[in-house]
Amino acid sequence: MYFAIDSRAPKMWLDDLLHDIAGASSVNWFALVDGAFDHGTKPFAASVRCHPLYGETSVLSELLPASPYLLPLDGMASTGRRAMVEALGTHCQGRPMLSFVASGQSAERLVELWQPCLQPVVVGDDTQYLLRFADTRVLAALPGALSPEAWDRLTVPLLTWCYVNREGVLETLPLTEPRSEPKTYPTEPLRLSQVELDRMVEAAMPDSILDFLHRDDPDSLPLRDKAGIHRLVVRACVLAREHRIESIPDIVALASHALITGDAGLRVPELLALLNESGRSPGELGERLLSVRKLVVTESDSRR
Repeated sequence: MYFAIDSRAPKMWLDDLLHDIAGASSVNWFALVDGAFDHGTKPFAASVRCHPLYGETSVLSELLPASPYLLPLDGMASTGRRAMVEALGTHCQGRPMLSFVASGQSAERLVELWQPCLQPVVVGDDTQYLLRFADTRVLAALPGALSPEAWDRLTVPLLTWCYVNREGVLETLPLTEPRSEPKTYPTEPLRLSQVELDRMVEAAMPDSILDFLHRDDPDSLPLRDKAGIHRLVVRACVLAREHRIESIPDIVALASHALITGDAGLRVPELLALLNESGRSPGELGERLLSVRKLVVTESDSRR
């Protein structure tokens, strides 16, 4: 699997995180680890008790071997905390599986409060989906994809939520301010609209395309500047959406064109003219892009 995430050592963010933890010692801090990325391999050897979200009392208990889990970061000496978090960051390095939360709740209570959010129901058809918010690729998209009400529902037990982003540095998610403890917490499943679901699918498209291209040809994608590669494919997907291109093969072809020609290849007039053509059959864009690609390469060579 291809993860469009730059692999950076945890020293890039470790000191900032430990400073934040030390400055808010009155709340509980946890690492949230997506165990699905360790499934079938050696998991992180934690020196503290882990609290799985898909535990024995969860409706998702059958998925326990791949469960996200909380690791408490409190109640240990600062040197021990630094050593554990650095080891955890190294273990998760280059994979979208690590975030950190601060909460007034205990680990057991936070796991309990998150249960109704694990399988949201889509309004209108009552279909349940698995919301893998411990996957930081999913997590990063949620503030923009979910309604403010749904985002607040997921984050209401938290005071802070930060994650290791695609550039390998720590990024803090926007939470509604001011933060306050509600009198009661809802227990019914989180409900999402079809629009919210569509936005999440849209946000996941670039990663899906990159994974498809990698499976088709493992040597076709670079091993450096993966975050930049993801941004390039995002721009290709936006361009496809702006021109109402809905055929998956055509979107993949446009993304491949972007990866070969770079950002400049998405701006040439010939490409925009091609995308504006009417009457083009779905699935034929890839072949038509070959002529545009030759123009981009020729123009690039002439500038050297």
